[in-house]
Order: sequence, then C-alpha cells, then structure tokens
Amino acid sequence: MRSPVSTLFSSLLIFGLLAGCNSTEDSPLSGQLQGAESATMTIASLGPGGYIPFDTTTADPGGRFAFDQDAFANLALDVYEVKVGSRVFYIIADSLSAIEVSGSLPETKGLATQVQMTGDVWSSTFADFIQETATINDSLRAWKLRAADKTLSEDQQNAARTEFSAGRDLLTETARRTASAHKSDPVGLMAMEYLNLSTDRALAKEIIDSTRTLMGHSAAHRNLSRRVNKQRKPANQQQRRNGKITVGMAMPDIALNDPTGKQRALSDLRGKVVLVDFWASWCGPCRRENPNVVRAYNEYNDRGFEVFSVSLDKTVGKWERAIEQDGLIWPHHISDLKGWNSVVTDIYGISSIPHAILIDQQGTVVATHLRGAQLEAELNKLL
Repeated sequence: MRSPVSTLFSSLLIFGLLAGCNSTEDSPLSGQLQGAESATMTIASLGPGGYIPFDTTTADPGGRFAFDQDAFANLALDVYEVKVGSRVFYIIADSLSAIEVSGSLPETKGLATQVQMTGDVWSSTFADFIQETATINDSLRAWKLRAADKTLSEDQQNAARTEFSAGRDLLTETARRTASAHKSDPVGLMAMEYLNLSTDRALAKEIIDSTRTLMGHSAAHRNLSRRVNKQRKPANQQQRRNGKITVGMAMPDIALNDPTGKQRALSDLRGKVVLVDFWASWCGPCRRENPNVVRAYNEYNDRGFEVFSVSLDKTVGKWERAIEQDGLIWPHHISDLKGWNSVVTDIYGISSIPHAILIDQQGTVVATHLRGAQLEAELNKLL
C-alpha cells in the first residue's frame, strides 16, 4: 500500500513527523508507542471545519494498540490525523493500508516527531525525509536563540545568524531534492509543503499534474493546487538570497589583498574555470563546506580549475589560521577585513555565506548556490 506522511500546514514545517506502512495481521493500523499506555487513540479525516474522527481504539498498559480491521473500509488515499490525547501524528492511508507504528510520543502536547512506520517504500522514504528535516529544524531553533542572545559577543551572534541562514538553505535544498526525485508520487507532493512557491512554482505545477490521478481527490493535492493558484507569477530571481549574480551574466571583477598584502584580482584567472567562494573563518557552515571545495580543487586543478576565495573576516590572523587548518592550498584568497561591511557584499549582493559562484573560461556565470556534490557535477560538464 502507498503510504507517506504530510502535514498540510505551515506550522508543521518547524516540528516535523515520521511515517510509513505495514501492520499486524488484521488491523489496518497497529503497533506500540511509548507514551501511549492505556491512552485513547482516534483517527480523523480532514473536513471543511477541521479533522473529524471516524474511528477510536484504546492502547493497552504497554502502549500496544490495533484499530478495528474495518476502520479504513472505503477510505480514499489521503492525509489522516492520528491523535493520542494531546499528541498527534499523520499518515496517508486508504482502504488497503496495513500500517505498523513504533517509537515514542512527546511528553507534552504537539506533534510526535519520534514515530516510525515500516513496510512501504514511499512511507520509508518520506520518513527519512521528515527525520532529516526535523533535525534541521531543531538546529534552526537553537541558532535563532543564540542569534538573539544579547549576552553573546557580536561575532558569536553573527556566527549564529550565519548558521541559521545556512540551515534554512539546507532545509530548502532537502525539500527540493526530495520533491524533484518523487514528482509522480505522494512523497514529492508532501515535500512541496516545505518549499516557497515564489521560487519553486514550476516544480509544484509539475507535481500537481503528475500526481493528479493518484492524489487529485486528496486534501494535500487540493492544498498545493490552491497555493499555486495564489502564486500566479514566479518571483523575480533577484528576490532569492544571494541572487544578484545570475547564470549567464558576466562576473564582475574585484581586486583586494591576500593575507600577505599582495593584491589579487579575479580577472587574473581569465581562461580558467573558477569557483568564487564566499566564506569566513567564523562561519561554521563555511568550514564544514571547505572539504568539498578542497576535494574538487585537488581533483580538477590540473584540468584548468581554480578557486578564488573571498573572505568576510575582520582579523587577518584568524583568516590565515582558518586557511591553514582547512587546507585551502590555492593562492587566491582576498579580503578587505571589513566583515559584512565588505565591498564584496555590495558588488556581488552577498547576504549569507557560504555561497559559491562558478564561472567559465570567459568569465560568464554558469552556476550559483553550489554545495557539495553539485560543484563536481558542474565541473564534469565544463572540464
């Protein structure tokens, strides 16, 4: 049976949930949950005024439960709410479902993020996605608190803001990757709940069309269709963070000093494929991304690839130590040591780091917002 999970509501994007499929012998929904001991459990379908319960069961003292074998009779494939007291999780099910649940419920009210389900490939895939996004959201909350903590130094707060920005990008990239890989099944439909249609409207329309036969009657499909209809025009590319530099344009030149005081210009590398990499020693996400850049440099440098690193540091000592510690062996490092007040933030429209722009031998931008394996994929096309 087909059975992933979706929230349908933006409030669920911060908290997440887990889902899947498989059951005990006759029950369409059964299992064992820590925290559900002797609790009343209900299944509800989404109606005009909210979720309407249609079946109830009671867990035993060990948290084991099994809904009646006819609970899902004539059920259409859709999102359903399972409520245990004030705790909830969501499934997608129909009359053929056989779902096995395990894990634990939160001690307080709200979404259960530690619930697992097994059996169906869609459910398993989406459970992995939800678990990944829930972890990212936990980090986002922590970094947001640090960014607002007035007891921390300005550098510490800036570092927290950078971590938060990178985490937000990672959440979007994770959802976009999942939606793109599952355009014709419910996993992709549910992953679209995490994306802003100002930049992903085309992907949303494709998923709506390709899932219409399977999920066209569902609340999830109707919800995404409404969102697309409201977002009639895609937002201009300039509205994307770090969106001033776009594919196809000529990369603006810049010349600043390296840590030794020697001036280096981007135009000096004309004729090479160049990654213009914006980073800083205090930027945790940048430092975690550096091994990917080093690996690409080592593999492609002798084929005409260079890295031009642009730092938003304020202190030359910290900048130099980070270059050495991370093994950034290429010579092209520049900074005016003004942090976010650097001239590069205006020239290139940089509002968050890490950020990478790839230009070809003629200085034309061929890719932006590169991370991880994306860089090597682009280099394979050019070199």
